Amino acid sequence: MRVSSILLLFLSITSVLSAQVTNQSPFSSYGFGEKGGLDHATFTGLGNNTLTYFDSTVLNMYNPSTYNTLGKGQPLFSLGLTSRLSFMSENGAKKFATTAFIEHFAMAFTLKKHFGLAFGLKPFARKGYSIEERVAIGSDSLKYTYLGTGGPNQVFLGFSSNLLKIKGTTLSIGGNLSYLFGTATNERRSQLIALNNLPGGADWNSLRFNSVYYEFGAYFQHVLMKKHSFTLTGVIEPNQEIEVEKDEYLFYGTLGNPLGYDTLYSQKDQVGTINLPTTVSLGFSYKFWFSDARANNSIRNSELSLHAGYSATDWTSFTSSFDGNQGMLGSSRLTLGIQYIPEREYYDNQTSSSFLEKVRYRAGYYSSTLPYSLNGSQLTDKGLTLGFGIPILAQRSLSSLNFGFSAGKRGTAVDGAFQEEYIGINFGITLAPSIFERWFVKRKLD
Repeated sequence: MRVSSILLLFLSITSVLSAQVTNQSPFSSYGFGEKGGLDHATFTGLGNNTLTYFDSTVLNMYNPSTYNTLGKGQPLFSLGLTSRLSFMSENGAKKFATTAFIEHFAMAFTLKKHFGLAFGLKPFARKGYSIEERVAIGSDSLKYTYLGTGGPNQVFLGFSSNLLKIKGTTLSIGGNLSYLFGTATNERRSQLIALNNLPGGADWNSLRFNSVYYEFGAYFQHVLMKKHSFTLTGVIEPNQEIEVEKDEYLFYGTLGNPLGYDTLYSQKDQVGTINLPTTVSLGFSYKFWFSDARANNSIRNSELSLHAGYSATDWTSFTSSFDGNQGMLGSSRLTLGIQYIPEREYYDNQTSSSFLEKVRYRAGYYSSTLPYSLNGSQLTDKGLTLGFGIPILAQRSLSSLNFGFSAGKRGTAVDGAFQEEYIGINFGITLAPSIFERWFVKRKLD
């Protein structure tokens, strides 16, 4: 793939990413929307653990210290698509909503022996909700409609480097520097229901993002007894201020007809900041390899790995120069995952191993407390996951297809309170040049 083709694809995805609907949740009405929560097809299967899983076949942009683990001269192009089917209910009322969007587009490659570089594009936060409320007024009712769309995206550049790499022990650090852009909008409408043809009011505001953002990561990996290894990882997103501009409008007129509005109030280009709290994430994984004989007198080389992660964010310190804190709470997340590879050396044993033995099988669990509350009870998000990684066996490349599935529930234990049961379906493709077309390799002519 030529550089010009990569840039064209990058610009095309940027325009699509800016226009897509990425959320259908009333909780995204808080602040600038829901940060994160996007399911990567590879990591979904491990309980949405994005900290500890990486090797030469995986581009892990969520832990920037891992870019130098890719194969020499074999860059990875990664594209992720994610979708969610949501079944919402509250006090007997039910609603079904779907979302489908691009989760990321990224590329990474190694430099020399100990360095890695990556760049890409992904949503940073997501806003998308539609809420109706009706209040009785005499013989009529007043309908309030709350709408939200958009959210900031991020284009990032990442770098990693080994600090130590000797005798099965590796210590690596890295960081991502991002540029946040995009617009998050909120709208509130009010109108008498019986007199639908009469004018109503609309309060509309938007936040435009134009700021930098950064994060740091590290991992320590050590091989034990040649067939066992463990990994410790950490990622920190420090407390930082995000620059935003706000536009506010107050309209009066016939709702749904932009030409029938009168502008009662407007204030554009208000400069402000959003103070994002620190997020700390820690991970641990243990991996071991084992062999067994098969019926055709060949040896199968299998791998089993266990993954665990924990992250915490003190959203009580979140502030906006326009809206304050909005009563947000501290949140945390626990993830557990397991992966089994029946034949890890599938290239060397292509003829003696079946298709199912080449697949990577993943399963996981996650449990989160969300930074929101209803009726004094903090919301939780729990679910089970399943995933598959299928290598593309073409000229010994590192390409693969990945599928991730999740089934979860968000809400509280309060009877009649808002609940969301959802099913996530995620797809990812990783493309790499074949072993005969490696990058940055000097060719010799006979």
